[in-house]
Amino acid sequence: MKKWLWVISAIAGLSLLAPGSGYAQFHVVPNQVGIYQFSDGTGSNCTYDIGVPVTLYLVLTKPTDVQNGDAPYTTINAFECMLEFTPAGNMFLLDEILPPDAVNSGDNTDINTGFLEYIVEIDNDFPVTEESVVLITFTFMHVAPGYIETNLIPTSDPSIPGEMAFQSVSGEPRVMYPNSGSHSYPVFFWDNCPTSAENHTFGRVKTLYR
Repeated sequence: MKKWLWVISAIAGLSLLAPGSGYAQFHVVPNQVGIYQFSDGTGSNCTYDIGVPVTLYLVLTKPTDVQNGDAPYTTINAFECMLEFTPAGNMFLLDEILPPDAVNSGDNTDINTGFLEYIVEIDNDFPVTEESVVLITFTFMHVAPGYIETNLIPTSDPSIPGEMAFQSVSGEPRVMYPNSGSHSYPVFFWDNCPTSAENHTFGRVKTLYR
């Protein structure tokens, strides 16, 4: 079951990137998380901006109780994931905004290590709006030229082994899938907007059948 969910997630990634444009589009696969230019889960997934603040949004789209009839969630109360920057360095985190009454017990103290970890609990249920919810609003600054990739990966102590997760009123964690299709593939690019991204992503999907 999990393998097929991964396949669906990866195929949906085809619609996230138009070749050469690096422009992410809203998608319909449940429980996908990505880094976007706009708070509704759309916009460019890359930037060439150097030395200026860049506001980006970590967005969970279509949060759904996939284990109980695919009922949509209307709120969330916890989430966990890690941002990985490769290579590390030349990146500042100027600001981050979590949901109100949220507490992060992950290690997000030093972006120079190449990681920002978020293990977040929200005291009051945080609403989902039009099938999406902003988990974190970031302000980054890329301070020197050089290609950097950002991946979304599980935390150092994940609730679901090997996975990112969120929680809602069910009280049980649900897997969050990166909109790139895999933890190994970047969700955001710095100082580069890859060309032929759609074909490259499809090639990754085809390897599942070899």
